[in-house]
Amino acid sequence: MTTPNTEKRILKTEPKLLVDLNSEQKEFVELFYQYDVNFLLGDFGSGKSLAAVHTALKSFRKKQFNNIWITRPMLKNSLAALPGTLEENIAPYTFPLIQNLEVCQGKEQTEKMLKDGLIKIMPIEVAKGVSFMKSVVIVDEFQDMDYVDFRTILTRLGKDSKMIFCGSKQQIDKAIGKNSCYYKIERLEQSNLVGFKTLTANHRNPILTDIINYLENE
Repeated sequence: MTTPNTEKRILKTEPKLLVDLNSEQKEFVELFYQYDVNFLLGDFGSGKSLAAVHTALKSFRKKQFNNIWITRPMLKNSLAALPGTLEENIAPYTFPLIQNLEVCQGKEQTEKMLKDGLIKIMPIEVAKGVSFMKSVVIVDEFQDMDYVDFRTILTRLGKDSKMIFCGSKQQIDKAIGKNSCYYKIERLEQSNLVGFKTLTANHRNPILTDIINYLENE
């Protein structure tokens, strides 16, 4: 039997992060626990990355997963062409997600988790042979992958793990164009195999949407 004092203790131990999600983002959290694979969609500033990171951190703090993986597509052959270590080369690409991690829990805690290997960063291009076990995997900017890369990262998902794909049809890079996996993945929304959530509110700054609409709509 749960007493009022017990309820207070339970609430006190609930992991607290530095920011709260809006109502749209909270709807995604429900999908996250319902499906192993989820697609979080939305235009610029809709808070996709923040919602993904927040959800991953909270589930990790509840000890539901052992670590958090962050990955995203890079320019073809850029890993081999750039000087420096793998970590140095992918840092500019993963900065937005790292920034959101810091927003959610602070810079010091984020750096500690990275140092301890609780947050792992890996480009999709080196994912072959990797298995994600009891992990949350965030795949950012998935719209810039072709289907081969999408299939590669998807099939790395192991037992007791979940994968979040963040992306936007409006932000498909010109370099990938019609080869984007997005066009094939759209069909999955009609299935009951994965979760889909589209964020519509501008989380970054609402005025941005008004400016862009004014410029692009005659």
